[in-house]
Amino acid sequence: MSLLAPLWLLLLPLAALPWLPRPVSDARNARLRSAALVLLVLALARPVLGTESRVEHHVVVVDISESVATSRTRAARVAADITRALPRQARITTIRIGGDGASSRSSMSSMSAALAAADRAIPDGARGEVTLVTDGLATDRRHGPAVARLSRRGVPVHVVPLTPDVLAPRPVGLTARGLLRVGQTARIDVVLAGEGAADVTLDGPAGTLVRADGVTVAGRRVIALEFEPAAPGYVMLTARAGDGGPALSRTFAVQDPLRVLHVGGRVRAGGAPLGDLVGAGFAIDEAPRDDGTELPDVAPYDVVVLDDRPAGTVPDAWQQQVVDAVTDRGLGLVMCGGGDAFGPGGWHDTIVASALPVECAQKEEKRDPSTTLAIIIDTSGSMSGGRVQLAKEVARLAIRRLLPHDKVGIVEFYGTKRWAAPLQPASNRIELQRALNRLNAGGGTVIMPAIEEAFYGMQNVQTRYKHVLVLTDGGVERGAFEPLIRKMAEEGMNVSTVLIGAAGHSEFLVSIANWGKGRFYSVPNRFNLPELLLKQPTAARLPAYRPGRHAVRARGGAGWWGTIDPAAAPPLAGYVETRARDGALVLLETAAAGHPVLATWRHGLGRVTALTTEPVGPGTAPWTQWSDYGRALARVLERTARDADAAFAFAISRDDDVVTVTARRSGAGGAQPTVAVEPPDGERPENWTWPLDEIAPGLFRKRIGAPPEREVRATGRIEGRAGGVRLASTARADVAPETQVDPAVAIDLERVAHATGGRVATLAETPSFRPPVGGGASPRDVHELRTLLLLLALLTYLADILHRRLPDGAAA
Repeated sequence: MSLLAPLWLLLLPLAALPWLPRPVSDARNARLRSAALVLLVLALARPVLGTESRVEHHVVVVDISESVATSRTRAARVAADITRALPRQARITTIRIGGDGASSRSSMSSMSAALAAADRAIPDGARGEVTLVTDGLATDRRHGPAVARLSRRGVPVHVVPLTPDVLAPRPVGLTARGLLRVGQTARIDVVLAGEGAADVTLDGPAGTLVRADGVTVAGRRVIALEFEPAAPGYVMLTARAGDGGPALSRTFAVQDPLRVLHVGGRVRAGGAPLGDLVGAGFAIDEAPRDDGTELPDVAPYDVVVLDDRPAGTVPDAWQQQVVDAVTDRGLGLVMCGGGDAFGPGGWHDTIVASALPVECAQKEEKRDPSTTLAIIIDTSGSMSGGRVQLAKEVARLAIRRLLPHDKVGIVEFYGTKRWAAPLQPASNRIELQRALNRLNAGGGTVIMPAIEEAFYGMQNVQTRYKHVLVLTDGGVERGAFEPLIRKMAEEGMNVSTVLIGAAGHSEFLVSIANWGKGRFYSVPNRFNLPELLLKQPTAARLPAYRPGRHAVRARGGAGWWGTIDPAAAPPLAGYVETRARDGALVLLETAAAGHPVLATWRHGLGRVTALTTEPVGPGTAPWTQWSDYGRALARVLERTARDADAAFAFAISRDDDVVTVTARRSGAGGAQPTVAVEPPDGERPENWTWPLDEIAPGLFRKRIGAPPEREVRATGRIEGRAGGVRLASTARADVAPETQVDPAVAIDLERVAHATGGRVATLAETPSFRPPVGGGASPRDVHELRTLLLLLALLTYLADILHRRLPDGAAA
C-alpha cells in the first residue's frame, strides 16, 4: 500500500479534538468522532493498494478526420476487427481522432493529444500496446514526447497506415524567402498539396497581390509568388487555390527600407536619379562632394555606394572605416562608375581596393619614342689607321639601336663638311652601311661647320627625340662652341661625344656633352665599345574606360536575379576594363573580351560588389530602355546590403502556448541580443523586453508564454544599437487545418513503430492481427481506497448521530 498525498497525514492530530476538554462525559461518542476524523484524513491521503495483475491494456487510436473522410467506414471497421481479436479479459480503450464525436471523452482533435491520452490509459508498470489506424497527416508536430514516453516504458506502438483522400489542390504552407522589406521584391513560397490544377492567389489587406493561373499539382508542389510590400510593419497574407477553395493565412514582418549612403563624384547629385531607379525600398542619403566637408559615419547605413568618386577625394581614414564596417559589421559596399572609378579614378593600391572583387590596376604600354640621330664622324688625317674604322664600328652600333620608325643621317668633316648620308629612315640599313664604308681619313679637323649642318638639318624633322653623336679623336679647332651647343639643347637636340683612340679623356669633348645635355663616351679600342643611350623608352597607362557598343552576357549567379532575365540587357555604351580576382563571382561580363561588368564576393561579414560602369550616366544610357533595369539595380543593392543585423540571425517559432525567439551569432564579438514583444493592451513595453539566454556558443534563445490564439509581434535587437529586425508569429501557426497538412511533415509511421518496438500491419492483415503487448515485467493492478475510506467515515459519522439521538438507557 502507498499514499498518493501523504502530506494530509499531518492532520491526524485533529483526531484528539473530541477528547477535549477533559474529562469526557461520553467516551463512546468521542471514539466515534475520532474514528470519523481518522478515516477522513486517510481518505484525503489517497491510499492505493497494488495487487499482481494479468490484465493487458490495449489502446486503439482510429483516425476518422476529414483527411480520410472517404475511408472513415473502413477505418472504423479496421478498429473493430482489431478489438474483436483481442482477449476478453483485456482492457480496451478506443480513441477517435476527429469525427462528429471530437468533443467526447474518447475523441481527440490531434494525433499528439491522442498519443498522450493513450499513454495515460496504460497504467505505469502495466503491460499494454497502442495501435494507430491513421494516414499520419497530423495537424501538429507535438507527438514526439508521447512516443518517447511509450518507448521508455517498453509499450509498443503498432501502425495500420491509411491512404489519405485525394483532394483538390490546396495551400498547406506559406513561408518567405528571407526578410520582407518595403519597396523590394518579396518572394513567398506557397506549398500546395493535392491533385489537379487550380488558380493560386496571394491576397493582402487591400486585395489580390499576385495570381498564378493553371498551377498543376501532383501530390505536392512549391510555387514562388512575388510582390512588393507597400509599407513597413506587419501584413497578413492569405493564399488560396481556386475560387472558394481552402485558404491559409500567415502574418509576415515587413522591414524598413535599406539605408544607402551615395558617395558620388563625376555625376552631380547622382543619388536622386539612382533612387528613382531602384524605388521605395531604399532610403538614399547623398554624401557631400569634394568641397572639404567631412564624409559621414557609415554606422547607420546598410550599403555604401562609391559612384565615380576619385580616390584622391576620399580620405584614407574614411576608407578604413568603410572596410572595417564591411568586415566586422556586415556593411555592403558597391563601387561603380566610369572615368573616375577603379583604375582611372586612382583607386589602385588604396584601402578600399583591397576589398574589391576586381583589380583596379590599369594596363601600361611600353613606348619606344621616335628619334632622329645625326652621326658626325671625324675623317681628318688624324683619324687615319684604325681610328676611322673604330669610329665606323661605333656608328654601326648606334644605328643598330634604332627602330624602323627612327631617322638617321651621317655627316663627315675633314676640313669641310658633307652629308655622307642624308637624314632618312633607319630601316634603310643597306644605304647607311654603304655610306659608312665609303668614309676614309684625310684632310684637316674643322668640326664647327659639321655641327651647324646637323643642327640645321634636324630642325625640319618631327620626332620625339633628336640626338647628335660626335665621333672624333679630340684634335679639333677651338671656337664659340658653347652658344651653339646650348641653343641646340634648348631646341630639344641632345649632343653626345665619343673620344676615339687611346687618349682616355678630353676636357673639350666633355664640355660639349655637358652643354648639349648628352653623354661623353671613351672608346680606346674595339673591345670597349660603349652602350649608347640615344632615347629613353617610356611606359604610358592605357585608357581603361572603353566607350562604344559592348554586348554583355550573364555568366553565373542565377539566384541573384530572381525573375529578372539578365540576357535581355542591352549592350553597354561604355565600361571600365578590369580583371576579376580569384574567388569573385562574375555575374555580367562583356561578350567580346570577357571583362567583368558586375562582380561580387564576400568580404568578412559583408559583401562587396563592383559595377564597372555608371549606374546613372553615359555608360548605361542604353539600359534606360531596358524595362527591368531598375529592378536589376535594386536587386544588386539588396543582395549587397547588410543583413537585417549581420551580427545575429533572428528567428521566431511557436509551440502551442510558447513562442521561442532565437538569435545565432554570425561572427565574433560579445554583443547581447534582446527581444521586445508588443505588449497586450494596458501593459508597459519595458516589461515585455528581455535579453536572450546563451544556450550554446553563439546561440541565444528566449521562450515567451503566449496564448495560442494570440498573434505575437516582436523586434530582435542588439543591445546598444538602433533599429532591429521585426518578427511575427501567427496565432496557432503551429497547428494546421485538418485537410491542409503538408505531406512533407507527415508522421513517419514506420519510424514510430520501429522506435517503440511495434509492427506495421496492412489493412488486409487487420482481421487476424493481434497486436503484441509490452511494458512492465511484473504488472500490478492499482486499487484506490479513497472511496471506501470516505464511505466508512460517513457511516461512522451517522453512527455518532444515531448514538446521540438514542436515550441514555438505550445507548448504554
